[in-house]
Amino acid sequence: MSGAIDPRPTRSDVARAAGVAESTVSRALNDSPLISQAVKLRVRQAALRLGYIPSRQAAMFARNRAGSVGLVVPRYTAFPPFSRAYFPTILDGVVVAAERRHCFVTIILDHVDTTAESLAQLVTEKSVDGLLFTVGPAEYSRYEYLGQLGLPFVLINNYYESMCSVDSRPGPGMHKAFQHACSLGHRTIGYVTGDLRYKNGQDRLATFEQLCREFAVAPLISEGDFSRTSGYRCSEKLLGAQPRPTLIMAASDRAALGVLAYCKDHGMEVPQDVSLIGYDDLHPARDAFPPLSTVCNPIEQSGACATDLLLDIVEGKRRAPHAIWLDTDFVVRRSTAPVSGTR
Repeated sequence: MSGAIDPRPTRSDVARAAGVAESTVSRALNDSPLISQAVKLRVRQAALRLGYIPSRQAAMFARNRAGSVGLVVPRYTAFPPFSRAYFPTILDGVVVAAERRHCFVTIILDHVDTTAESLAQLVTEKSVDGLLFTVGPAEYSRYEYLGQLGLPFVLINNYYESMCSVDSRPGPGMHKAFQHACSLGHRTIGYVTGDLRYKNGQDRLATFEQLCREFAVAPLISEGDFSRTSGYRCSEKLLGAQPRPTLIMAASDRAALGVLAYCKDHGMEVPQDVSLIGYDDLHPARDAFPPLSTVCNPIEQSGACATDLLLDIVEGKRRAPHAIWLDTDFVVRRSTAPVSGTR
């Protein structure tokens, strides 16, 4: 013997039970300011009594929202996009902040041939509500195109005049790193730069040069690109110089790990023969041997702040442009020591 199964309650059922129009049900359940509190309460009680669960897609459609933010991640040919600690750390911040705002995250792989028009189409066709850019060179015309269209997007660890961004000041953390280095007697310091096509590479180099003047330190600079390979390559130049630096700073932890690998391959010990300071404080810096003293870059917090900023813009709570600046810090581990002969 089979019995009839009651169909799931619909929006029209709730509308009849509450004595309102179907469109009012959607607005009431989405907490629209156009609906009075009394009507909202009546609709919610009717929905609860009937066991009505609104469709998320329908709710987003009623609010003209996709309910998702697009995280734009470069698609490198040499390695998978999330194989480096930087991008998963940003993703952690983005996902947690988006979940708190009842929003999904869509990963958008940015290929070399990805056009500004194709990115704009994702927003205009409501595939996503806005875009978060994880990395981009200093000169990047696509931002200007999106800005001209008035589409919501936020830059992470990057900045442009008249655009929304979240970035970190290198000064506070690097100043503490210099104080630490000088307290250990280091007066000749080598530096492996980041990729100077990017603003964070440019800003960290400018900060290093300014701090060398402030602390009366003799600088030796070799141009890298944030990679472990460039850290290894630059080490040959820096450690072959006379006088040789007693400490090397790098614009990223990955570059610092390249320095560490070079030292091990050439019979030098860190920090006994040369001290080493990284930048970012991602988990490979903590797991290295020895663990790296490094500038703490709030990358996860940057992802979270950028997500909140983007959703505030999408929801009309904040008007663009708006720039958020976070501060870096510094952590001492076991890769730094007093200059040999002064211990």
